[in-house]
Amino acid sequence: MSKKMKKALALGCAMAIGTGAFSTSAANLTKNVKAVYNNIKVTYDGSFQTPQYEPFMIDGTVYVSLRDAGQMTNNNVGWDSSNKTVQISSKTPSTSVTDQELANKNLEIATLKNQLAAAEKKVAYYEKQEEDKKEEEAKKPDLSASGIKKMVATIENDYDDKYNVDWDFKLTYDSKKEILDLTVSYSSKVDKTDFNRISSTKLNTMLEDICEDIQKNLGSVEIRGTLQDDYQDETLGSFTHSTKGKFNYNTEISNASLKHMEEDILDLVELPAINSGLMTDVKVKIIDAEVELVDGVVIFNIFTDLPVAKKDSWNDFASNATRLEKRVLENFITNIIEDFKKEYGGSEYSGIISTATERMIVKYEDSELTLYSYR
Repeated sequence: MSKKMKKALALGCAMAIGTGAFSTSAANLTKNVKAVYNNIKVTYDGSFQTPQYEPFMIDGTVYVSLRDAGQMTNNNVGWDSSNKTVQISSKTPSTSVTDQELANKNLEIATLKNQLAAAEKKVAYYEKQEEDKKEEEAKKPDLSASGIKKMVATIENDYDDKYNVDWDFKLTYDSKKEILDLTVSYSSKVDKTDFNRISSTKLNTMLEDICEDIQKNLGSVEIRGTLQDDYQDETLGSFTHSTKGKFNYNTEISNASLKHMEEDILDLVELPAINSGLMTDVKVKIIDAEVELVDGVVIFNIFTDLPVAKKDSWNDFASNATRLEKRVLENFITNIIEDFKKEYGGSEYSGIISTATERMIVKYEDSELTLYSYR
């Protein structure tokens, strides 16, 4: 027996390829065979393989080492010498799948795809919600401390020297009430003359413009404010600007305003000519004036130099004056009231005309004029 033949038989196992395979019975026996080596090649799935042991042919049948064949086909090959058994096992689990298993897997995949699509849709929804929230937050007014500070700087830049008055501005936000509190102030010690030159219409317009600028920058927030004289420590007026843009200003009648009213009355110098009966050609001068605020009503008293010598003349007029003759004094007082309302605000006024001895001779109250005798 050749050396190559002995080497092949020493493997103990072989794999037959083709027909007429070499076989042995289960009994223990030894046979002499003739092996032919003829440079036999082996391929697996079209690829050439290099076996450890050279294949050979016996009686027209080709034999390849079972261990080589197992390695080429990715199987484990073992030899149980005690039981004289060749053991062959697969290195990879079986990949065969039944139709039912495949259907179950496809259903599972489809379910997971649906769940993924639903999850992606939900994520997209929440992302959109988050984007919308951020946009809403961006649209909200910046009512933080820095936002308020920036707004005050803007107001000061635009209105600080308006009408040649050195204005001061304070702005705070009440988050609980959602209201902006605005204080506009000046010092009468420094800017009294320039402030007094400002008409009530211009003052109202300036305050309204300031409120509109604030809402333009900080959003539709209700504004409540006051106009103050820091030097006198007096509130001259109060105003509101609603979220819908409605502005309202009310003048606070201060002690300074009352003094101004007295000065305005003295500037009138005298009463209008009555030209009625014995009062014809009688000139009545204004010698003093007092203005006071009582329960929200402005009451002004005009003191005149009507002498006692003209008492009878006045009493005759007071008793016999027609409606048309009374209108002269009525217009005189109502004009004063209208001027005061425009300049100083307020809603209720009463006017009195008295003699130098403080005897009341005319009273205007609740839009009605009453004449009194000189007693």
